[in-house]
This record gives sequence, structure tokens and C-alpha cells, in this order.
Amino acid sequence: MPPRFLKPSLRGFEPYLPGQQPPDGEDWIKLNTNESPYPPSPRVLAALREAVGDTLRLYPAPLADPAAGALAQAHGLDPAWVRLGNGEDELIAMCFRAFAGAGDRVAFTWPTYPLLEPLCGIHEAVPSPHPLGADWSLPPSFAADPAPLKFLVNPNSPTGTWYGREEVAAVIAAAQGVVVLDEAYVDFAPESRLDLLAEHDNLLILRTMSKSYALAGMRIGFAFGHPDLLASLDTVKDSYNLDRLSIVAAKAAAEDRAHRDSLVSRVVADREWFAGELRALDFRVCPSSANFVFTRPPEGVAAEEVFSGLRRRRVLVRHFGKPPLDGWLRITIGTREQLAKVLRGIAEILQG
Repeated sequence: MPPRFLKPSLRGFEPYLPGQQPPDGEDWIKLNTNESPYPPSPRVLAALREAVGDTLRLYPAPLADPAAGALAQAHGLDPAWVRLGNGEDELIAMCFRAFAGAGDRVAFTWPTYPLLEPLCGIHEAVPSPHPLGADWSLPPSFAADPAPLKFLVNPNSPTGTWYGREEVAAVIAAAQGVVVLDEAYVDFAPESRLDLLAEHDNLLILRTMSKSYALAGMRIGFAFGHPDLLASLDTVKDSYNLDRLSIVAAKAAAEDRAHRDSLVSRVVADREWFAGELRALDFRVCPSSANFVFTRPPEGVAAEEVFSGLRRRRVLVRHFGKPPLDGWLRITIGTREQLAKVLRGIAEILQG
């Protein structure tokens, strides 16, 4: 029986379940939540140490101006085109609050980031999922959907699929409302779609510092969009949605482009190596433009069997239990040493 005070739209509700997060210090290889295998910039750590002091008694800048300015400069934008959030998840929720009312349709491809459908329930919106086609291609129905709010994750998670400029531009041009382009993994992809921003006042691009900046623990997301569109987000955001330390970390990370680029190049190189090793074990591996691979075990071997076998070896990967994902695994790119241990574990599992 549901709690009697719970609003009707949440009865029977299935919340988003993050990947398992074991306690710090335990001896796990954690490749289930797409975190960075490498530490953040030393400049970030130095800035944080300097920021811990008397000023923590004061509220932070409401719009995180120091970080917004640094991100704007790093991406060739005016600061008025930048906003920050308490992780990208908060920015996604703000889009629901700003652009989709109760009963409005919210369109997204499927499979994709599984937070979107639960947010529809929370905000009493109507989910409008569009199943991806062969090899996870975009379905024509997605661009044609008249929903006032659409989400396109590019590169997509969990598939790793990257959609090119023409496909993305077609979705934006056909939209009757706001298109949110979630580029959480774009630093690992061939290119971003910032080039479309000036052409479309209905486009909002979301990014995160959890992946390529190695700051998942700080919960920093940021958005690029026309100032009028960002003003709509301002109307629904929390008063001080980023704390002082997160603002300091975001600014320092944005200013150390070399560290981010070095981290990304290592991850991309190891992604390609790991994908090749999995294919040598007869795994099917989707082309990935993210910091993970999406892979299916050989014929006759269940994904659940590989997932459980790795877990017994204290290796965590992601397995989604529902179709069309139930036969697949998503494996974050760790260090070369960690990935080698994963491959040894998989070989043992395949041998019986």
C-alpha cells in the first residue's frame, strides 16, 4: 500500500536508481557510474584548500559568477550565455519546472538517461519515449514530436552513440518548444554542437564536470543557452544552488584546459584498446564516443552472468535489467590496470 499522503502521480512510481556506490576505501574496481579514473586538476585542489576559511560563513554568489565567467571564456561565449547547477541533474529538473507543465508531453529517445522518465512522474508530465532504431539510430518520430520539451543525450548513455550535426540540427529545427541537448560526455566525442547555439534560441546545451573534469563528488553542472532561455531557468532555480567550494572548483577546473585534455586523451585511447580486447573475446561492442563501452557478451552467455561474476571479483559494472538493455553491459573506462583485471575476470567467467 502506498503512503497515504503521497500525491497520486507518484503512486506505483519507480525512482531512478544510481549505480552502486560502495563506501570509500573499500577494495572495489568501480566501473559502473562513469566517473573519472584519474584525479582532478592540482589547481582545483589548491584552490579548494585556499577557499576553506572564514568566507564559508557567507552565502555564495547566486549565479556562481566566477565559475560562469571562466566557463564562458573557455568556450568562447559571453557569461550571459552560461548558468551553473548542482550537478547536471539539477539543471535537467529545472528544465522540467520551467518548460513543461502538468500534463505536457516531454519527449526523449529510448534507451537513454533513465532519470528522464521518473522526472516526468515527479513533475506530472507525460513521458513521450521514442525507441531508437537499428544500431541505436534516431527515429524520425522524435523530430516530429510536438512536445514543448525534448531531451537528446549526445553522446547517448548507455549506448555511447554520437549523432552528427545534421541529425541534431534537424531535431532542433523541427521542435515547437525547447530542445535540451545533454552533452555530458561530449568531451570524449568528435565534437560538440556549440556551433548551433547562436542559430537557435530554443536550444539549451547541458554539460557536467563529473566526467572529463574528474569532479563527480563536487556536483557541478553547467548550461549554455540564449540569455532569454537561461532567464527562464533563473525563475525556477534554488536561491543559492552551488556552494562556495563548488564555485571555486568549477572556476579552477575551467581554467586548466590542459589537464582536462590530457585526461580525455588517456580515456579515449584506453577506450579503443579495451573495445578491441572485448571484441577479441567475441563480445559485441557498440561504437562509443563516451567514457564507457556498451557491450554484449558472446552468444550463450548472459549479461547478468558476467555482471555477477565480475561483482564476485569486486568489480562493479552496470547492468540494466529491463529490455532492450537486459542483454547488455555498460563498462566505464578505468585505468589500463583496472581494465586488464576486468578482462582477466571476463576470461575466467567465459571459461566456466
